[in-house]
Amino acid sequence: MTDTADRLAALSETTRLLWPEPARVAPGPGDRLLAPGARRPRILLPADRAAAVAALRAYGRMESRSARLVTAGLIWSLRCGLGRAVLRRGMRVDVPDGAETVETYLSAALGRPVCAALYARPAGRANDKPVLQALSPGSAGPPVAFVKIGVDELTGRLVRAEAAALKRLPRAAGAAVRAPEVLHSGSWRGLDVLALSPLPTWEPKRPVTPELLAAALREIAGTAGTERIRLAASPYWAALRDRVAGLPGEAAGRLRAALAGIGERHGDTEVVFGSWHGDFTPWNIGGADGALLVWDWERFTTGVPVGFDALHHRLQRAVSDPAADPAEAAAGCVRDAATTLAPFAARQAPAEPAWAEPAQAGLVARLYLAELAARYLADRQAEAGARLGDVGAWLIPALAEGVRETKETHG
Repeated sequence: MTDTADRLAALSETTRLLWPEPARVAPGPGDRLLAPGARRPRILLPADRAAAVAALRAYGRMESRSARLVTAGLIWSLRCGLGRAVLRRGMRVDVPDGAETVETYLSAALGRPVCAALYARPAGRANDKPVLQALSPGSAGPPVAFVKIGVDELTGRLVRAEAAALKRLPRAAGAAVRAPEVLHSGSWRGLDVLALSPLPTWEPKRPVTPELLAAALREIAGTAGTERIRLAASPYWAALRDRVAGLPGEAAGRLRAALAGIGERHGDTEVVFGSWHGDFTPWNIGGADGALLVWDWERFTTGVPVGFDALHHRLQRAVSDPAADPAEAAAGCVRDAATTLAPFAARQAPAEPAWAEPAQAGLVARLYLAELAARYLADRQAEAGARLGDVGAWLIPALAEGVRETKETHG
C-alpha cells in the first residue's frame, strides 16, 4: 500500500473508533474535508468552517515553508467558501442527537463545546496514536487543547506516562523550557484520553539557538536533581539489564552480550544520572520568545545518564534523512559523543564537578544506544514495520563496535 492509502485506511478506522455507532462514518465526499489534499492527507478538518481555519493554522505552523504556503492558500479557500471545490476528499460523519462521540466527551471534560480535527497517522510505528485538535465552534482562534488517545496497551501506557510527567514538571518563571499543561486526563470507552494546553506554535517562529538548546537540555537533565554513582551500583543499570533480560529474539541476545561487555569494562566508572525528555527531537521542539517549546513528554524518565537527550537529538536528526545510513549515524553517535555532550561538560557551579566528563562521553553514548535498542525491541517496532525497527542492523553493531574500541584502547 502507498503511504496515502495507509493513512486513509488508518484514518477511516480511527474515525469510526472516535465517532462510534450509532454515528455513521463514510469515506468520500462529506462535511469533513481532508487537507492539504487527497494525495497527501494529513488532517481531517471539522465541518465548522471557522474551526477548520483554526485547525489549518495550528497544523501549518510546524510544516516546511512550501507547505505553509499551501496551507495559507487552503485557509483563503475555506474563508471564501471554496474549500469543498479545492479539497474534494473527506469523510461524512452523521451523528444522531444524543449520540456519544469523542467530541461530546471532550466538551464535557473541558467544560465548553468543542469540535475536533483529527490528524492522519502514518503507518509503521507501534507507538502511533490518534491525535486531535479540540477547537471552538465558530472561532478561528487557537485550539482549546491538543488531545492524545491511547488505543492499545502500549499507546495507553504512553498517554498515562505523559500525563504523570507533565504534572510533576517544575514551572519556574524564566525557565528555558515551556511544556504543555494537563487540562484533562481520563478514560472514555476503554481509551486513555489526555488533553493538553496548546503551546503557541501559531506565533512567529523563533530560531533555536545553540545556547537556548544547551540551556534546555541542562534544565531537563536537572529536573529531579542529579547524582553521581558507579554504573554497576546504579538503579538504572540494574533496570536496563532486567528489561533486556526479558526480551526475546536474536537481536536481544546480542544486546545482552554488548551490555555484559560494558559492565565488565565500565562497572566501576562513575556516571552522573539525571532526567531526560525521552524523545527530544527537532520535530518535538520549537523556538519561542526567550524559551524552547517542548512537547511529547510520554517518554520522560528520571535516573538516566545525563546526556541522553542531546544524543537522541543528534541521532534522530541524522536518521530522519531517508538517504542517511542509520548504521553510520549510530557509529557517529559514539564517535562524536564528547562534542554532543559538551553542554554538560562545563561546571554548573565552581564547587561542583561537571555533569559529563569528556572521557566518559563514549560510555554514555553506548548506554544511550542500548537504551534505544531496548525500547525498540520492547515496543516491537520491527514487527510494526518501522523503518528503523531492526535494531540488529544499525544500533547493536555500533554499540558492539564501541565496546570493542574501548577494550582495545584500555587493553
